Amino acid sequence: MKLRTIIVEDEVLGQEVLTTILKDYCSDSIELLDVTDNVEKSIQAIKQNNPQLVFLDIMLGNNDNGAFDILKSLDRIDFKVVFTTSSEQSEHILKALNKYGAKKYLLKPLDIDEVVAAVELVKNETKSQSLEDELSRIKKLISSIGHPEVYKVQISVKNGIQFVQSTEIIMFRSNQNSTLVFMTNGETLSTSKNLKHFEEQFSEEIFIRVSRSYIVNIHHVERFCNEDGGTIYLHGGCTAALSDIYSKKFFEALKV
Repeated sequence: MKLRTIIVEDEVLGQEVLTTILKDYCSDSIELLDVTDNVEKSIQAIKQNNPQLVFLDIMLGNNDNGAFDILKSLDRIDFKVVFTTSSEQSEHILKALNKYGAKKYLLKPLDIDEVVAAVELVKNETKSQSLEDELSRIKKLISSIGHPEVYKVQISVKNGIQFVQSTEIIMFRSNQNSTLVFMTNGETLSTSKNLKHFEEQFSEEIFIRVSRSYIVNIHHVERFCNEDGGTIYLHGGCTAALSDIYSKKFFEALKV
């Protein structure tokens, strides 16, 4: 099976390098459909060709986030993505790619072995993994690249739905079959949704699972105390227990 593939790259040399690698080393795996160099042409090419794989340069011309403008403009993302970028890209974007893109982003100048490995990875995933997983991954990535700290959150409460800003949420705490949402204004909302529901809704760059019972907004963390097994102190006098299995992710998030 050959993967129907599109290259999105604004530099002619970059186009030639990637095209040559795919033709010389991945000819049994890749059917190259088109090569585009800007947001508008790329959106059109993807809609017309229905690719299975897109090599997507992040910076397109003067647009530092061209790749994400393309993805946000599509009604659906039913293809695999391998991002290409330079080490000069912002640290935040590189971190997000590392987190959500796994091995599927390549630093320029492109390495032949890494391109081949990325193609093999996509082939294996195409055989075994639902494209719904890709859609979820891309949505999280786009959210983390943008401004996830400024968006509306729907909280299902007893008498309807309450809309709050994500910045106003200090933490979530599991409460038997419900979840308590602690707010910066001192209010505590109760919702029938479980903690996993909220874990799946938010960017892991901001909202961090720290134990079976708590998710915290990393921006509201004030201090950590390693007594009593580890306690996180947050805005408004809120506290959350930190479990060993979540501690690595928590401390990594504090470096953002």
